[in-house]
Amino acid sequence: MSQGTFVGRQPIVDREQRVVAYELLFRSSAEAKVADFDEVGRAAVRVMVNTFAALGMEAVLGRARGFFNVTREVFLSESIEALPRDRVVFEILEDVEPTEDVQARCRELHDAGFTLALDDWVVDDPRESLLPWASVVKVDLPAVPRKELRKLARSLRAEGVQILAEKVETAEEFDACHKLGFDFFQGYFFAKPIVLEGADMDATKTMLVKLLQQISAGVETTTIVETFKQDAKLGLNLLRIVNTAGRAARVRLDTIEAAVRHLGLQQLARWVAILLYAQGQEADLRSPLLATAAHRGRLMELVVGHGAGRGEDGSDPERAFLVGMLSLADALLGRPIEGLVTELRLSAEVERALTHHEGDLGRLLSMAIAVEAGDVAKFEPELERRDLDFASLQALDNAAYAWVHGLTEPS
Repeated sequence: MSQGTFVGRQPIVDREQRVVAYELLFRSSAEAKVADFDEVGRAAVRVMVNTFAALGMEAVLGRARGFFNVTREVFLSESIEALPRDRVVFEILEDVEPTEDVQARCRELHDAGFTLALDDWVVDDPRESLLPWASVVKVDLPAVPRKELRKLARSLRAEGVQILAEKVETAEEFDACHKLGFDFFQGYFFAKPIVLEGADMDATKTMLVKLLQQISAGVETTTIVETFKQDAKLGLNLLRIVNTAGRAARVRLDTIEAAVRHLGLQQLARWVAILLYAQGQEADLRSPLLATAAHRGRLMELVVGHGAGRGEDGSDPERAFLVGMLSLADALLGRPIEGLVTELRLSAEVERALTHHEGDLGRLLSMAIAVEAGDVAKFEPELERRDLDFASLQALDNAAYAWVHGLTEPS
C-alpha cells in the first residue's frame, strides 16, 4: 500500500435537511510516518487543487460548497488562495490562537471574497475576536451543555453569523437545534434509524417496497408496469430520474413500459431504491439519506467493477449497488433491517451483507461506511485485499460523488 492522502466528504444540510455543503475530510495512509499536521494540511491543499483541476467543481462538490479544516500554518500560507473562493469555506480550527497575524489574515481573506468558518465553537471561546470576519460558526454540540445552548445560539445570531450544529447524532438533537434557529447541521443523525415497530408506511413507500418485492421475485415486466401505473406520478418520477441521472443517459425513455424493458430487472431495482429514498411523490433528490445511500451504493459498485467484475462469492456490481442503497432503508422507513430484508425476499448473500456485514458484499459495505467516516484504519485493510491504493480509491470515490451529483442535481 502506497502512502497518500485520501479526501472524504461528510454532508452538511440546511433546515429542510437538504445537502448544501460537504466537509472535506483529509486522511493520511496508516503506513505513512507520523508527520506534523501542517505537512498533512499542505498535502491536503495540493490534493484539493489537483482534484478540482482534474475533475472540475461539479464532479467534486456538485452545486454544494466544500468546508475544510486549516491549521495556523496552512491558513497563513498563500497556497490556499489557489482554491476557488466561491466554492470553498476555510474552517479555522479550535487550537488556532487569534493572534494579530491571524486576525490580519482573516481580514485579508474575507476582503478577497473567501468564506471563513470557526470550527468547534464552545462557550467562552477564545476566538471571539475573529467573529467580524467569520460567516459561519460551527458549534461543537457535545462540548456545550444543553442549558447553555440557547444562550450561545442567541449570542452568535446577534453577531450576524450563520450557525451550524456539528456532531448531531440523533433526531432529537436535530429538532432541538432546529428550534433554536440553527442554520445548518452536520452529523449522522439522518442515518441512524428510529425504529417504530408496526409503523405504517405511506402509500407511495408501500408501493415502492411492493415493486422491490416484485423485482426480487422476478415477475413479468407487464406486472411491474401495471404496478407503476397504479401511481402515475411515481412513474413520471422514474422517467425523470432515469433520463437525467448522471447527465449521461444514452436513451431518452418516454413511457414506463419502455423504461422497464430498457433497464431490465436488476437496473430497475436501482432506480426503485432511489425513488424510495427520494420520498416518491415529492422526489426530493437533495435529501441526505439519498445522497449517502446513493454514494455508498455507487462506490461499492465501482469497487467491484474495478476488480474482475465479481466478488469472491459471485457478487456483481449491480448487486453491490443495491446493498449500498438498501443499507440505510431502516433509517428511512423506521423499521428493523432484519424485517425489511425478509419482506423484500432478498438473496441470502444480500441478506447476510445487510444484517451482519458478512461475506464479500458485507465487507465491502463496511469499507464504504468507513470511507464515509474517513476511518482509514477500518478501510485500508480492505483496500489491500482488493489491490487498491489511496489514489485508486480517491478516483472511485470522486466518480461516485460525480454520479450522485448528477442524480441529485439533474440539469
